[in-house]
Amino acid sequence: MWEVILIAKIGAKMMYHVFLKMPSKSVTFMVLMKVAFSSLTVPLIALLLGSLFSFTGRKMVFDWSFLSLAESFPGLVIVLTVAFLWLLGFSFEQSGLVKFSAAALKEREERVRSVLARILRILPRLLGLASFKAGIFLLCILPALRILPVLQRAFSRELPVGMYPSVVTGPFGWMAAIISLMIMIRLLVSWIFAIHYAVLDRKTFAGALRASTSLVNGNRKKVLLSMLAFWTPSLLLIIGNSFVFRITRDVVIRSSYDPTSMNILKLSIFASAETMTTTAVSIGISIFYSILTTRLFFALKEGEALDSQTLLRKDAVADRPVVIRRPWLLPLLIILVIQGVFFGYLGRFLVVSEIELPLVTAHRGSSFKAPENSLSAVRIAIEDGADIIEIDVQMTRDGVLVLNHDRSLSKVASVGERVHTLTYADIAEFDIGSRFSNEFAGERVPTLAEVIQYMTGIPPSVKLNIELKDYGYSPEISRATIELLKEMGFESRVVITSTSIERLTTVRELAPEIPIGLVVGYLTSLVWSVDVDFYSVSTTILNDRFIQRARSMGRDVHVWTVNNTEAMSRYSSMGVASIITDRPDVLSKLLLRQAEMSIFQLRVLSILMT
Repeated sequence: MWEVILIAKIGAKMMYHVFLKMPSKSVTFMVLMKVAFSSLTVPLIALLLGSLFSFTGRKMVFDWSFLSLAESFPGLVIVLTVAFLWLLGFSFEQSGLVKFSAAALKEREERVRSVLARILRILPRLLGLASFKAGIFLLCILPALRILPVLQRAFSRELPVGMYPSVVTGPFGWMAAIISLMIMIRLLVSWIFAIHYAVLDRKTFAGALRASTSLVNGNRKKVLLSMLAFWTPSLLLIIGNSFVFRITRDVVIRSSYDPTSMNILKLSIFASAETMTTTAVSIGISIFYSILTTRLFFALKEGEALDSQTLLRKDAVADRPVVIRRPWLLPLLIILVIQGVFFGYLGRFLVVSEIELPLVTAHRGSSFKAPENSLSAVRIAIEDGADIIEIDVQMTRDGVLVLNHDRSLSKVASVGERVHTLTYADIAEFDIGSRFSNEFAGERVPTLAEVIQYMTGIPPSVKLNIELKDYGYSPEISRATIELLKEMGFESRVVITSTSIERLTTVRELAPEIPIGLVVGYLTSLVWSVDVDFYSVSTTILNDRFIQRARSMGRDVHVWTVNNTEAMSRYSSMGVASIITDRPDVLSKLLLRQAEMSIFQLRVLSILMT
């Protein structure tokens, strides 16, 4: 470990002095390469992702959960394609950087134009080398890609998106992944100087691979220590950068939930800064990596001992003062801004589907303004702009369907008896308004028939979400509800939900034309096996993965219960079909502001908030 630390310290000093000789030209080269390569690959990757998402119903994936695409064969092809293109791009970038590094170490100057011309002349050789290495590495990492989604679910405690053969994720799969990763690491070390031989010594790609392997033999441990000394702090820098921006992003989103043009601009500026910083970090790491490998390449070729004395020797580049020329600094910054903003968003704009705003579902009516599950709450919810009124229905002892959420009436009327033990005549006497506010004194528990009768005078665009809430005491509640709906001719204006699979199954048998939804408060494997049209999901468990799987099964997702505007804006951007809230007036106003936005603004908001 101490040897690794010493090599890292000495290597950092050496690389810094070499870096001072090559920043402007090397950064110019890197920016040009990234812009050119992004121009070719971003539309291609976006097309592949867009095709996959439109076919499976998945949503955008622009973080580490991208690896979860490897769970299906089309997704695996896309992951491998993206990895292949990245490896090609990295190989071409390193080809140019090796020329700049070699020139700096030999006290020579290289022009960007001459380096680009050199790469074009040996393009077939570089393409063969990069393609061969990328193909071999991808074959090696293939077993690991099948294991990564399992690891992701184990840490996040998420349900699987599909079924997996035990041979892939069982002991054999883990063993294959470990062996393949060990083979890949050995090949990475053996072929570390292949680009140097192809660029500096003009060897064919097969000759470059053989020469690199021969050069590393006998010094494999020391090369490994040098790579460990370089990549350990580099990975920590990458993780730290991601962690800082993740925390800052949450803070910015919390202060910018309201979809105004100013807040979208603030979010866009932050996202662009994140993209540019991440790009700058990756460019810096690539440049320093090329310096280190080129220094090791010359040391091994010249027969120098690869130890601290070798790295400490007084290079001329480290002894004399360095004059840094920065004539391209401002243009480079402008190019980086364009590259970060344009290519950071272009692929996402090409992938994202049309933006559909969610419906507003009033939870137990407008229950912030009126007693829950009351006629007043239903009336006010409609005035507040609700698209759907969610009500809880139970059955009395004498078979009347009434509105109430809890088992008893203690919350709304200070009555401890349970609904199923009381007759409707008993319940009709209770005042559920005074406990909420004197304004609603005398409010009574409504029947489902009364609510439907009131709704018949309301435009048919407003629907009822009837949640069957019998707590297992009224098995006939499904049949009674369907009979009442058919009797009053209201079947086309309702959806029926429940936590009970048995109740929903009965509804499906009696009235298959009525949409049904499973209320999900916790995850089990049964969730996906139920024949339903949508899920009504708690905010405590809802995430993009759940939405993606529901969509792949042709099912919508409603989320409950969302009462603050930050969460409303976030779930709207996630693409849920409906947001269930106690404050339909607040949600309606938020969605109206979003509806007034252009499609460009909506797409920006969707990208930034998810």
